[in-house]
Amino acid sequence: MNSTDINEPGYWDEAYRADRDGWDMGTPTPVFVDLVERMGFDFRPLGGADFSALDRAPRVLVPCSGRGYDALLFAEHGWDVTAVDFSAEPLRWLHAERSKRGIEMQVLEADMFPLGKEFPVHFDLVLEYTCVCAIEPARRTEFLRFAAETLRPGGILLALLFPVDGRPGGPPFSIDVEEFKSDAEEFFLLKYEDTPDTSVKPRLGKERLLVFERKPV
Repeated sequence: MNSTDINEPGYWDEAYRADRDGWDMGTPTPVFVDLVERMGFDFRPLGGADFSALDRAPRVLVPCSGRGYDALLFAEHGWDVTAVDFSAEPLRWLHAERSKRGIEMQVLEADMFPLGKEFPVHFDLVLEYTCVCAIEPARRTEFLRFAAETLRPGGILLALLFPVDGRPGGPPFSIDVEEFKSDAEEFFLLKYEDTPDTSVKPRLGKERLLVFERKPV
């Protein structure tokens, strides 16, 4: 396996083993902690739906989950969570932590891009953080298509884009917010946009929160 190719899990396995995982904060994303604790299932303040109106727990997909801090956060707040990563290294920690806390969630070691075939129009929410910046920039439209395929109409793509500071090189690859919004228009309606003041201090001002609603299919 070519460990120099970011499209291969071996690249990320090696990064985790060598402690080259600077994106990993060791805690849930503060922006998401704030949102979930303030709003629960009711995303109407962000232009989304009140998921508490469902007759079941709302389903959230966490792609590029890594060690799954955000997946655990949502699961602890009553969401039906599916975490996916194609790197085995962080998922070992997630499996152990999930068992230790007695948390129910689905954890998939898989390539996220084909999941629209396995979970078509299935999820209420797709959570994006440090996933779009980790893939090749040319695959961002592919990410948006995958998110659209897995979301039900009216479902929400909650995207905390980082970094948006125009830095060269990568990963992480800087994200042009206006370009991302333009690419998303094929599948989504933009409902909310903000530069959150709850970002972790080193990333303050370098993150952009976007809330998209899946268009009718």
